[in-house]
Amino acid sequence: MKKYVLLILLFVSGPSLASVENLPDRLSAVRSELLNSEPLATYDFRQLQSRFPNSLLLPSSLLPQSAAYPLKSLKRLYTNAITCKGPWPVSPLVTQPVVFTRAICNNTVLPKGWFVRSGYIHPGGGSYADRYLEKHPDSAEQLDGFLHIQERKLAPTNTILGRLQRMSSNEIQVFIAGAETFISNGELWIRNGNEYHIYDQPTWSFALDKYDITFSRLNQTDFCLVKSGNLCWQEVDKSHLTFYLLVGLLVANVALLIGWGAYRLRIRRRAMQERMLVLQILTHELRTPIASLALTVEGFRRHFDALPESLYDEFRRLTEDSRRLRQLAEASKDYLQANQQELSVQQVDSFNEWIEYLSEPYEDVSLVLDEDRSVNVNIYWLGTCIDNLLSNAQKYGTAPVTLTSSFRDGKLIVRVKDNGPLGSRDWARLRKPFVSEKGLGLGLTIVESMIRRMGGRMKLEGPPTTFILEIPCESNSASG
Repeated sequence: MKKYVLLILLFVSGPSLASVENLPDRLSAVRSELLNSEPLATYDFRQLQSRFPNSLLLPSSLLPQSAAYPLKSLKRLYTNAITCKGPWPVSPLVTQPVVFTRAICNNTVLPKGWFVRSGYIHPGGGSYADRYLEKHPDSAEQLDGFLHIQERKLAPTNTILGRLQRMSSNEIQVFIAGAETFISNGELWIRNGNEYHIYDQPTWSFALDKYDITFSRLNQTDFCLVKSGNLCWQEVDKSHLTFYLLVGLLVANVALLIGWGAYRLRIRRRAMQERMLVLQILTHELRTPIASLALTVEGFRRHFDALPESLYDEFRRLTEDSRRLRQLAEASKDYLQANQQELSVQQVDSFNEWIEYLSEPYEDVSLVLDEDRSVNVNIYWLGTCIDNLLSNAQKYGTAPVTLTSSFRDGKLIVRVKDNGPLGSRDWARLRKPFVSEKGLGLGLTIVESMIRRMGGRMKLEGPPTTFILEIPCESNSASG
């Protein structure tokens, strides 16, 4: 796959890249164009180094310099500075701090040259000059050049001191290192030999746009091909190749997902058709022995008087089972029709009497029935569905169990309610085949499937647990 993507990239981008200069050439062109334009200011880098020593630029110089001196000597010197009494540290590393501390204690005037020899920065952080001016404020003008840039009065933004004062620690570092280019407060600094040329944003933006390059501030954790100072230089991609590739990959992924979904659906449909075919064959094969059994039962019926009285109950059960098997075979044939049309219906002259007959095997089931009517429904499968719900309520629900019927807008509505804890949030889980909740799973799946085949729907409300069947039906008053 990677090879194909690489080939596409080369094919699409190859012609365009061949006619465009590479990034270093573009940077060189931008540099030349800016150096030929008028800068905001130009500074001699060697003069800046002489005027602003590194220690007077670095923000770290304002912090205690404990790493540069013996700790024991610093502790004694601190005590000496408070008491102005000896004994004084004798370490050669603290010679200049000792000279400064004794001069402050004795109110001695230090010559200007001493501040150069001292290294500028006091062990406690900040410049010697700043601490000295607290005792000798009249020397401010003379010692201004020995103050840290952040200890001086904030200068205007268009001066070198103002620009240095407003630089961040990272920008100070790249300035001290003499970087070829760096950005500070929106101004681009470009070094040309020993000079720094400074350009405002409109000027350098125009040049960068002209050559289709841009930059971002350098981050040590990011990958960068061309670095300079605190900048990471990049090409501006105007071909939108990346965008088109992403869109193409997205479309390809969506197409693959749709194709995979269609394939899975086709496989499932084929598996279902194969199962239905097997069931159709089994149902067809079962009809022959069921018909033979019915003929046998009919033969016994014709000679019923010759049967011993002790076999009457067994003959009655045999007759009922034969009738039920024949009814099941006919109903299964109806269900397994290849065109999956709605199930056929039969007329029930008295719906209430039929419901009472269905609920007879279940004790403690209360019936709340609407006005009795004649309805057209699929007797076998609707009876099986109601029987399944009553059986589940009695086995797994909480008494009492109530069956309610009503008619509304041409629909028959049957409710089977018990005091169980199930509600609508449980329906998605219960309706999955073979995902059982106290034995409810597969039975409820069949019930919902058959209700749907009748053109109706099934839902669960609660708590208390209430299964509701809504089935279209043609109904008339039973008395009519």
